[in-house]
Amino acid sequence: MLQLSSLAMRGRRPTARVTPLLNLGCGRRRHPAWTNADLVPSAADVLAVDLRRPLPFAAASFTAVYASHVIEHLTPVDADHLLREAHRVLAPGGIVRIVVPDLEGIARAYLGSLEAAPDGGQEARWRHRWMIVELLDQLVRDRSGGSMRRWWSCDPIPCRDLIESRLGAEATAAMTALAAERARDGTPPAAPDSILMAEPVAAGEALRFAARGERHRWMYDRVSLADMLAAAGFAAPRRVGPTESAIPGFAGYELDADAHARPHKPDSLFMEAVRQ
Repeated sequence: MLQLSSLAMRGRRPTARVTPLLNLGCGRRRHPAWTNADLVPSAADVLAVDLRRPLPFAAASFTAVYASHVIEHLTPVDADHLLREAHRVLAPGGIVRIVVPDLEGIARAYLGSLEAAPDGGQEARWRHRWMIVELLDQLVRDRSGGSMRRWWSCDPIPCRDLIESRLGAEATAAMTALAAERARDGTPPAAPDSILMAEPVAAGEALRFAARGERHRWMYDRVSLADMLAAAGFAAPRRVGPTESAIPGFAGYELDADAHARPHKPDSLFMEAVRQ
């Protein structure tokens, strides 16, 4: 039986059904076959768990641990701690699956846009500018949405096709929602030339924003993530596809891709390893 003592000490009765599959930092992407946990639960079936602290589960409780677009929001020290906790709560032979923005993919796309920009006209320059924003904005932003939100508030949105091809349906939904918000509030679209020119927020607000965890604190590629998994005690780290997994029936949960095998976050690096 799983030990949820730390949740009980906080006075919160978990309403989630505990299963042998653990989804850490689930946000709104969860499945009833999994034990879903997040710092700020989005629903009654999500456990409130601070991933910077020891996980409130007994050793060897789970057969799989999954964390998508989570560890890049932690410092490398906290990310290492979380992976070691994942190792502890996994049973021998269990699988850890970690998904992060792919630093290699972003860097290669940026370099390609850089090569094309000088002689490619305005569209090529917009694509180059977007790749700089994609690479840096979530590391340095001081307000919710950062420069990405300002970019998506333009009409028309520069190089929208590139953005959707790299970031997938979530970006499409965000751009659609911002357009609806502007129409409802009567707010004019942002000017493309002003995307990077927002006035800085006050120091106190910037500190409060940083504490909310939206900003990325590190990035990983296929080598550094494999090394981090190995350092946490996992064996045989390997890169996999969005529907490829050693977790039985994983594709059917549609956590990384939809029913048509389209990845929710095409810019991702997917990696699995084994708890021996």
